[in-house]
Amino acid sequence: MTQSTGRPAPAGRSARAAVAAFLSAIPGEATRSLRRTYLQEYAAHLATLKDCPEAALTRADLLDPAHATAWLHAAASGETRRRTGRRGPRTPASANSMAARTTTLNTFTAHHGHPLALTVPKPEFAPRLTPTEAHRTLRLLTAHQPDGILTPTWERTVALISLAVTTGHGLNHLQPMTLDDLQLDRPLPRARTGRTWYPLDTVTRHALTRWTDTHHALTAGHLKTLQGGNVHQLWVTTAPGRPRHGHDAPPAGLPAARRTLEAAHRRLTTLALGTPLLLEQFCPAEDDEPAQASTAPGAS
Repeated sequence: MTQSTGRPAPAGRSARAAVAAFLSAIPGEATRSLRRTYLQEYAAHLATLKDCPEAALTRADLLDPAHATAWLHAAASGETRRRTGRRGPRTPASANSMAARTTTLNTFTAHHGHPLALTVPKPEFAPRLTPTEAHRTLRLLTAHQPDGILTPTWERTVALISLAVTTGHGLNHLQPMTLDDLQLDRPLPRARTGRTWYPLDTVTRHALTRWTDTHHALTAGHLKTLQGGNVHQLWVTTAPGRPRHGHDAPPAGLPAARRTLEAAHRRLTTLALGTPLLLEQFCPAEDDEPAQASTAPGAS
């Protein structure tokens, strides 16, 4: 293992500055957030490997092919996992997350003039529900809260699923939404993802109205624990977090991270349907085939 003096890297050569410059060149917030997540994981792994603080890493460290390969190998083996997977704390990473990591490395190194051009693993696509399956399953989830999940978390997750069904978009588009992206009091209520407005049906309007009432209680109403201004992001945490590194647990009502939404969705679908579906599976497929509809959870 390579040792380090632990001194901060010069500003012009630091890994942090290289990452910041790369991220600032990405126009889309969803893509920028994804790239940031994986580069942070890469830097944390590399700092452990070199036995130094992350501030001591240089741009050259991140561009080193051997370091990149070591990180991808560790990630694929589940060594960088921060949350326990379905097969334990060292559950191997999915093909899709490895594809995202590899693409992140390719675009980062190309941005800095040293492209690695690594082969991107072929992504795996889970079968999407048909429109009939998606709407029937949404109605089931909206009407019945399973035991073992907090009411606010259930309400938030159902609202998120309802938007996936309505808009056909997954977390990349839905996670950045704000309260301004909802217009629920119009004669024809609607929601906006990106720059496009989508009309809402009765089930989706009900799910979103229920969640926004809870959102208000968490961030501005009787459940508020935060001091200062209200949170404008649509998706907020529903329970206090965990204390980390000697800091107090963050309160409920903070903007919810993507992994928080994913974990809650996986838990709800597992408890209610007996199988963990991905949110993207609720983005209806183009063809509503009867043979597929007969296998949907709750679609009998």
